Amino acid sequence: MKSAPKKRVQLAVTAGSAVLALLGATGCSATSLQATTLQYSASDGIVEQVGPVLLRNILIITSDEGEPGTLLGTMFNESDSPVQVTIDGENESSQITIEANGKYVFEDEVDDDGTLQGISEIPGALVDLDFTVNSESETFRVPVLDGTLEEYREYVPGGFTPEPSPSEEAGEEDH
Repeated sequence: MKSAPKKRVQLAVTAGSAVLALLGATGCSATSLQATTLQYSASDGIVEQVGPVLLRNILIITSDEGEPGTLLGTMFNESDSPVQVTIDGENESSQITIEANGKYVFEDEVDDDGTLQGISEIPGALVDLDFTVNSESETFRVPVLDGTLEEYREYVPGGFTPEPSPSEEAGEEDH
């Protein structure tokens, strides 16, 4: 009789150990971070909001430090009235009106509202831009890219000339 409770405890401990070993082997854990719950900007540009205006995939395309840059991305006005958006950069300011429940797509505009003169950072850096909507203002660090990625080449002010590859440079020296 005295051995029966002891045997049940041993069986329970063995079963519990087996379950823990199985969970450990499968990678399951109650404390593991679930990657699908993380929110992030699945784009090259920023995803932010100022008042009723949503900023989506806002970025700057330039050829080099000190050269003009082109703003890309879309701004959505979620309000029932038009809004005035002011974008202030280091060297320039731009004002854009977005109609009620409307959008402004920089890539679709033919005027120069999206060109900033003299981007002070090299491609790969971040530039502070101030976005003001009505009386609300926010500063965001906007990425600066160049034409390395093919989808941005047409937006490089003055055009994009790719750097020669090391093999092309070596071939030129041989001639």
